[in-house]
Amino acid sequence: MPSPDVLEREERDQMLSRRALAGIFFLALVVRLGALLELHGSPWNEVLLGDARAFDEWGQRLAAGQASAGVFYQAPLYAYVLGALYAVFGHSLLLVRVLQCALGALAAVAVARATERLGSRRAAGVAGVLAALYAPAIWYDLQLEKTSLATSLTAGILLLTSARERRESWALASGVALGALVLLRENAAVLLLPLGLAAWQAQPARRVRRLGLLTLAFVLALAPVAWHNWNEGGLLLPTASNAGVNFYIGNAAEADGQYRPLVAGRGHPDYEREDATRIAETLSGHALSPAGVSSFWFARAGEEIAAEPAHFLLLLGRKLRLLCAHAEIMDAVAFESFQDEAWVLRVLGLAGFGVLLPLALAGMVLGARRGAVRFWRLAAALVALSIVAFFVVGRFRLGLVPFLFPFAALALDAVLGKDPRARARRSAALAALALGVALAWWPLGLEGDARATSAANLAAELLRRNDDVAAERWARVARTRDPRSAEAAYNLGLALRRQGKDAEARDAFEAALELEPAYAADCLVELGALALRGGDRARARELFARALALEPGNAIARRSLLELERARER
Repeated sequence: MPSPDVLEREERDQMLSRRALAGIFFLALVVRLGALLELHGSPWNEVLLGDARAFDEWGQRLAAGQASAGVFYQAPLYAYVLGALYAVFGHSLLLVRVLQCALGALAAVAVARATERLGSRRAAGVAGVLAALYAPAIWYDLQLEKTSLATSLTAGILLLTSARERRESWALASGVALGALVLLRENAAVLLLPLGLAAWQAQPARRVRRLGLLTLAFVLALAPVAWHNWNEGGLLLPTASNAGVNFYIGNAAEADGQYRPLVAGRGHPDYEREDATRIAETLSGHALSPAGVSSFWFARAGEEIAAEPAHFLLLLGRKLRLLCAHAEIMDAVAFESFQDEAWVLRVLGLAGFGVLLPLALAGMVLGARRGAVRFWRLAAALVALSIVAFFVVGRFRLGLVPFLFPFAALALDAVLGKDPRARARRSAALAALALGVALAWWPLGLEGDARATSAANLAAELLRRNDDVAAERWARVARTRDPRSAEAAYNLGLALRRQGKDAEARDAFEAALELEPAYAADCLVELGALALRGGDRARARELFARALALEPGNAIARRSLLELERARER
């Protein structure tokens, strides 16, 4: 067995120089700031959509001294980070994005340092460059979204798992880092297993102590949120209460593996909690606590899985294919929409997940017996399973990516350096590469158009801001790209109706009514308002009544009918 001095000398020979690490940091920072500069003035940069707007508004409330009320529905750490920044520096989206770019650059350095444990300075440099130039990570660093901070913390955990010296300070740092990550992405709790195994590898006399410190630090990191939830709702809940809803969305009888709101057109955080609670209480017949709502949706998903097990198995296969797909599965906005306006993202996006995954699978074969590989393989597998258990979007998948960079770098290093240790496993590596290519590039047949959905979401947010002209323009873009989009048609109708273009608005609402039954009540209300504005009270009354029959809780339809009745009595 080599002496400690020999091991230290070998480790030093494998380490990148400070100049190389600085080069990786500045490369990552420059491309991120370059993309941010390109997007200056773009509506995709200036208008916050979906979770981005929700977290920004939450952060502003916290900065103003308004405490969060109720049990947390979403993991809260990112909102509190924003609140702290806003309280100190004011409400500056630019500052948040620049800081996230810096953290993304540090994450690339962490990936490079971790990869040094594989025994190759060149592989470490390649991994750092891959992390620096990975376009989806750059994209998320530019958004007010917790994915950026989560990815940086994941890179930090990657570095921690690679450490050879696992002292008590390592255990404490690992527990705190993982606890913080779980307060951004609850599924990251699965990483407690590889970190625990790493702690267990310490000397027998200290392994229990280190494992205990790791667990203690992890629990203490979650304790403030658990205490808040206990005070607000009497629930011992260490993170958020949306797990059951997300599980149902990903595994219901009508699920397709992607995010689909419980009510069509109401996927924004403003509605998710309200709809989940309202539907659960209606179907159960009694009031439910936040934990009760989550349990209801878990149980309902279980019932639908049991009723159609074959569909569930096929769905798992589809989610695995979505997880491996070369495309970035969108949430509120599509990666492609940003690529259209940023040359940096457009060029670097050519080597996205569809290139990373095949290289990483080949690298897993080539590096089967090296350093921290077993922890990274286990971490990657657990994160992948935790995503497939729910539903797949690009921001969830990015939590897997830091664990793939070292393997991809190892594969490239074997090609560039003609590593003799790789020759014995060349055939298996080529087979893994081919499998990765097949998984990443096999056609998925995704419905709709990502750019159209993004444009429709942008139009909805512009309507909320009362910018009806811009909303009309983006709704027309969405309708042109995807004539089957009910959301685009409905948003176009709203924009036109607000501008007094009643005839065109009527056509748009009728199109939305035909395309999506879930929009029926809202469309009928809007058509009734147009009829009333045109002086046709009888037609308006009929339309409002139809809307109320479809949706008895529709307040606008009920109020409009009452006003019509009062007018008739007068």
